[in-house]
Amino acid sequence: MVLSSAFGFDTVPETFIDGVHRLAPSGISILIVGGGIGGLTLALEGWRQGHNVRVLEKSPKLDTIGKFSLKGDTFGILPPGVVTLRYYPTLHKDFEDTSYDALTYIYAHSGRMVLDYGEAVWNLPESEHAAKDVRVPWIRSRFGMVKSLETQARRLGIPIEYGKNVIKYDEDETKAFVKTETGDVYYADLVVAADGIGTKSHKHVVGKQMPAMSSGAAAYRGLVTMDRLKDVSEDTKKRFLGVLSGQRSEFRVFLAGDMHMDCIITPDFVNYVLTHDDSGGAAEAWRSTISAPAVLELMDAVPGWDPALREIISKTPDNSIIDWKLLWRNPQPQWASKMGRVVQLGDCAHSFLPTSANGATQAMEDAVTLATCLRLGGRDKVVESVKTHVLLRYERVSTLQRFGFAQRQTLHKTDPVVVEKNPEAFKLKMSKWIWQHDPVQYARDNFHKAFAAVVDGAEFQNTNLPPGAKYEPWTIEEELARESQGLRTTLYSTGDWS
Repeated sequence: MVLSSAFGFDTVPETFIDGVHRLAPSGISILIVGGGIGGLTLALEGWRQGHNVRVLEKSPKLDTIGKFSLKGDTFGILPPGVVTLRYYPTLHKDFEDTSYDALTYIYAHSGRMVLDYGEAVWNLPESEHAAKDVRVPWIRSRFGMVKSLETQARRLGIPIEYGKNVIKYDEDETKAFVKTETGDVYYADLVVAADGIGTKSHKHVVGKQMPAMSSGAAAYRGLVTMDRLKDVSEDTKKRFLGVLSGQRSEFRVFLAGDMHMDCIITPDFVNYVLTHDDSGGAAEAWRSTISAPAVLELMDAVPGWDPALREIISKTPDNSIIDWKLLWRNPQPQWASKMGRVVQLGDCAHSFLPTSANGATQAMEDAVTLATCLRLGGRDKVVESVKTHVLLRYERVSTLQRFGFAQRQTLHKTDPVVVEKNPEAFKLKMSKWIWQHDPVQYARDNFHKAFAAVVDGAEFQNTNLPPGAKYEPWTIEEELARESQGLRTTLYSTGDWS
């Protein structure tokens, strides 16, 4: 058995490595369980803030991280997730060079464009987003993002250990512990569970395991590389593959009644996600892969799909499409353990539907907020700083989880013909309060008031919500019941969502 101590601290007041300015050591050691986007963002920002960080990752190596074997799987990223990117010059350049700067369009499932969203709203000339000096393209490769973060962590000398499957979390009044399935024990001042929806941290943090439940939907996720599309019809090339002749990448959303398809078209691949009603029971696992005929068969439930889109899907490699159960858990404010030395981050604390377009961004917001709070509170106030972090984050995150539910209803309940005639009828929103938010500045501005609320019970009101909104608790069961009655979520009735 390996017993790892709370690793030693730097004694140099300030350092510069790879152009990154590291603040003086805080004396706080952080053990991060999970080497995904949230965990690695915390590792980088924790290091920059002067904390001593180490990462444990269950996967045996970098290229096996995540649920997808396809390295081209994509996700959206918003400015608040990268507010500190400007402090990492090499990573900053890599981020902008490897993003897919896509234009967004809404289509009827037949292939007729009904709404041109165009540029991401935060990149419009008149917009000012939270990530100063950073161009924030809409689409990122999931594996590419993890690789970029991991490579930056390596350049800074942050230790990352692979093949470490953490099965138990524990703590006492002075330190936290984790145990791996091979019996290794690690401890630090703070342990952060960033190991995804299947984390084993729930038993310690909330007293029991928290099984995920079905959101009422599932998704087929597939990817076709451009080399497999060389022999498609000229019509398909003309209408879908303009990226090969220099056009910008595209993010197309196809509306088809009770299902919709997101389609990301890049010079390297076409990545599609078909979201549909879930006909099976929820399971905390990913199903076996399927092949293109199963996707096309499901699409047949809504006649008239664009034949060019169907042709692209037909080129997907056999048994490479993932049948992804969209699982989530009810919002719960207890992200930190009773003693406060184990805290959950990202999907461990709050799972998101893809329609929120916020899961990765909120994990990154968690990371930079936690690193900032720990810096402001200091080593003697780790527990209080962790609880302050949760107070600053929970209501915003819970609101955005519900936002994903509202977005799905819009995608599944809107007639494309109506959208074409009246674009305002399409209530798909990405409001300013979401992308203009700076979580680091918010933590700096509100830490002491929130800290007083945690320690002394002083009054505190979050302002990182829609302007004018007051947080409303909600549950998945309530939202599904409303949906079954044909009612929309009441989300848009609260605050200013413009």
